[in-house]
Amino acid sequence: MNPEIMIDSFLKVLKTCPSLFSETATAGLKTLETKVVAAENESNQTISDILSDWCSDYDEITNAVKAATRGKVIPKASKPQGDENIEENHFPRLFPKLLECLEKRIKSNNPEN
Repeated sequence: MNPEIMIDSFLKVLKTCPSLFSETATAGLKTLETKVVAAENESNQTISDILSDWCSDYDEITNAVKAATRGKVIPKASKPQGDENIEENHFPRLFPKLLECLEKRIKSNNPEN
């Protein structure tokens, strides 16, 4: 898979589908953020590999990223009853460096954005 497409698709899932991220996955985002920031000067392929490795532990997220790469509708997570209105995405506030690093890579490959 093209690394820029992987990065962009992961960003879409992270920004639009917070309900896909279990507590374990959300906790794991801190480790992912640390790895991505540490690899800031590496290639997009390296970042894509880091994202792919991380996603491999979370089937729902992997499926959503794959759907996003194909331009399909990203599947929503099944929510526990009573959580129908919980959709606020706290990830930009919780993991600003992760989003910043990934967005910078996408923008540098698409200067018109």
